[in-house]
Amino acid sequence: MHARWLLVTSLAAVAACEPFTPGPAVTYVPAAQRVQPYDLDAPPPAGSAPSSPVSAAPAAPDRLVQSTSDFIFDGGRIDFELHQAGTQVTQVARNRYAVPVVMSWEISSLHNLDGVTPLHGVVILPPAPRPDAQGPAVELAQLAIADPHESWNRHIQFKARFGDPQARPQPFEYALPFHGTFTVIQGFHGAFSHRGSNEFAVDFDCPVATTVRAARPGIVVVTYDGAQGSGTTPEYLDYSRVNFVLVLHDDGTLGEYMHLSPSGVEVQPGQRVERGQALALSGNTGFSTTPHLHFQVMTAADDGIAARSFPFQFEVSQNRDEEPVQGRSYASWE
Repeated sequence: MHARWLLVTSLAAVAACEPFTPGPAVTYVPAAQRVQPYDLDAPPPAGSAPSSPVSAAPAAPDRLVQSTSDFIFDGGRIDFELHQAGTQVTQVARNRYAVPVVMSWEISSLHNLDGVTPLHGVVILPPAPRPDAQGPAVELAQLAIADPHESWNRHIQFKARFGDPQARPQPFEYALPFHGTFTVIQGFHGAFSHRGSNEFAVDFDCPVATTVRAARPGIVVVTYDGAQGSGTTPEYLDYSRVNFVLVLHDDGTLGEYMHLSPSGVEVQPGQRVERGQALALSGNTGFSTTPHLHFQVMTAADDGIAARSFPFQFEVSQNRDEEPVQGRSYASWE
């Protein structure tokens, strides 16, 4: 799943906020070294946030002059901030999710601004201490106001993925993510959509309103159940067009449960879930041709655009594990 493109210009209002001292990007500690406190391949459609030029009136030193949010789901958002000190402007991003976000970004269409540092890049936004809390500031770029008596603005675009790009799966026997008997309609390397970011995903033919259960224990970090409808045109590739639950595992990987029913999510970000616990109701939302449950083990790739999908095995009966096979039916037994 991808982020939408964000298109932002500067705002006119000057807001009072905490001082910000420009500096290097925050050093990120991989998930495997932290104590846990408690996608889709086609280019996504464009999105935009309305705004207007910043006033030429000088701001207070090291003050926030704009804050815009995007990539908003249950559990957090990304905040994009502009800080001004005299004629220096610093573009900052903050992650409000309790999971890392890898973001590819680019600043363009400068008006009365000059780039002091590179205007594009990829950053890892460290997680917030809890869902919807403020994560650390990460500096993206510095710019200089050419004429302090004139207004100025810029555009910023981004793509983002949830997950720690350094996370790798540890051996685990995954439970079947349902109760009942269902067939794999698309397995690993599936010809319809299981390539690239979804290479090791599996789709089960679960009817709408089948209870979806956690295949592995973890912390719920992001959910969304506000999407309606399905289709195979490009707009359905956007995160906002599909209902999903992301569960952070102890090894830093994410369990991704997708195409859920509208208003069908039964858990909240920050909640710990155990193997077999109910998460949501299956559905037919997003990039989909039929009701089904999509599950995969994944994290973000290094570029902020793709995801990295990992092979895994289900515990299909007591003392027997296997990779899901397309066309084969599996019956829950636990």
